[in-house]
Amino acid sequence: MAIGFGGSAAADDAVATKAGEIATVSLEGRWVGRYYGYGRSKDAVDCGDDGCGLTYDIVACKEGWCGIKIKDDKSCGAVAVHLTADAKQGDAAFKGKLELAKGAAPYTVEAWYAADPETKTIQLHLLGDTGPELMLFRRSFPLEANFERAGDATCKIDETTS
Repeated sequence: MAIGFGGSAAADDAVATKAGEIATVSLEGRWVGRYYGYGRSKDAVDCGDDGCGLTYDIVACKEGWCGIKIKDDKSCGAVAVHLTADAKQGDAAFKGKLELAKGAAPYTVEAWYAADPETKTIQLHLLGDTGPELMLFRRSFPLEANFERAGDATCKIDETTS
């Protein structure tokens, strides 16, 4: 499956355009995926070659987009993802933070949205590192995550727990 990050996003329903304006990508929805880490300590959870599963309901919030963690029992958890559009990188690029565990150092992330009109899949790819900024010229990243849009968001910002 050939997917160019953001290259065909205009063909998807999640992209809204108005005459004379640049396309705006909507991240609204339920996103299901896996993350992979590099250089984890021996005490870290090892999820094997398939990565560790994550599910978020991403909704609009005052910062841009907020991802509400979906717990194992399918209930709404805390807001663990904060993304804002990165206009310097294009309409399908985002910057923000991802907190995998309460109280743990958050990852500084960059995210790229991609839609494939042929297969009707919508994906979100994240790269992250702990620290104040993500350096894209690294050879590996402590966090890499791939998500696919799986439906509509059911959690709301005011329903989350902390």
